[in-house]
Amino acid sequence: MSATATKGEVPWWNQRPGQVNRASAHESEIGSHDRVYAGRTTVAMTVKERIETLAKPKLSRSTLSYGPSLSWGNQQTMWELSNAAKNTEPSDRILSLAQPKRNLSTQEDLKPQWEYSCGRQSPIIQPSGAARKAVNTGRIDQLAQPKNHHRNYTENRPMYEFSCGRSSPVEGAAKGAKTAAERERTSQLAQPKKVHPEHQASREVQTIPTQAARNTRPTERLEQLAEAKKRPDGPFREPEWPVSKKAMKAQSTERTRELSRSKGLVEGFQGNRHVMWNVSKSAKQAVATRRVEELSVPIQRESMDHVQFNPDVFKVSESAKKAKCSARIEELAQPITRK
Repeated sequence: MSATATKGEVPWWNQRPGQVNRASAHESEIGSHDRVYAGRTTVAMTVKERIETLAKPKLSRSTLSYGPSLSWGNQQTMWELSNAAKNTEPSDRILSLAQPKRNLSTQEDLKPQWEYSCGRQSPIIQPSGAARKAVNTGRIDQLAQPKNHHRNYTENRPMYEFSCGRSSPVEGAAKGAKTAAERERTSQLAQPKKVHPEHQASREVQTIPTQAARNTRPTERLEQLAEAKKRPDGPFREPEWPVSKKAMKAQSTERTRELSRSKGLVEGFQGNRHVMWNVSKSAKQAVATRRVEELSVPIQRESMDHVQFNPDVFKVSESAKKAKCSARIEELAQPITRK
C-alpha cells in the first residue's frame, strides 16, 4: 500500500470528517493549490464548500476523551483493578480501619456516657428514688454554703447604684434636700417648655359649621351653578349629512397648501439598513488568503475534566518570571492622570 498521495488528493491523515478524495480538472491545468500551514496540508476548496465547512457547528471539546471515562459520586475506580489487587488478602490494620463506628445512642451500657457529654438530649433527668431519700454528707453541705465576703470588704454603694448593676434609679430624697431653700435658677429650670406664640394646633378632620353658615341663603348664581346639567333626549343630528356644493368647489389657499406639505428629510439622510441583505457576487467568489485560513484553524485545548489532575497546569515558568516588559508596555501600564 503506497504511503504517498497523488496530486489533487488529500492524504488520509489530513482528511476532514466526511471528505472524499477527488482530483480537480482545474488543478491539473494550472497546477496544485496545496497549502501548508500549521504543519498540515490542505487543498483549496470552492466558496460553496468553504461556506458549508464554516456553517457546521464546532464540536464540544468536553466530549473528546484524553483518558478514562470518569463519573463522580460513585464507588467506581479511575483505573481498572488488576487481578492481583482483587485476589490479595487485606492486612489486620486495614480490617481494623474498615470496621464501622459504633452507634452510642442505641446501647444501654453507654447511656450514661452519652447523656453526660455534648451529645446529650437534655441535662434534666428524673432523679431515682434512692437519690430522693438520701441524706447529704457533711462535705456536700459545706459545698452548698454561699461564698462569704472578705472581712476587709467595703461595699461601694454609689458605684453600684449609679452603674449598670443598680437595682432601681428611684430613691427617697435626703433630709437636707427636703429642707433646702429654693433658688431662682432652679425655679426657672423647673418651668415646662412653653408653646410658641404663633403655634397653631392641628386642625381636626371633622369641623363644626358655624351658626352663620347654617342660616345663610345662597345667591342666585350659586343656585344656577348647583343645578344639574340638562341632557336632552333628542332628536339629534344624523352622523352622516350631505356636503354642500360650495364646500365641494372650494379651493384651498396657498398658505393652507404650504402647511399641508409633509416635512422632508435632511440632505444626505440615509435610511436604516435592513437586517437581511443580499451577499455581493464578489464576496461569494472571494478566496480566503493563507493567513485567514491559518487563523481559522481552531486551537485544540485539553478539557478541564483532565487539566484539573495536572498540579502544574497554572504554574508560571521561570522564564516568564524573569521577563522584562518593553518600553511600550510600561508606557501603556501607566495609570491615567486626572486633574
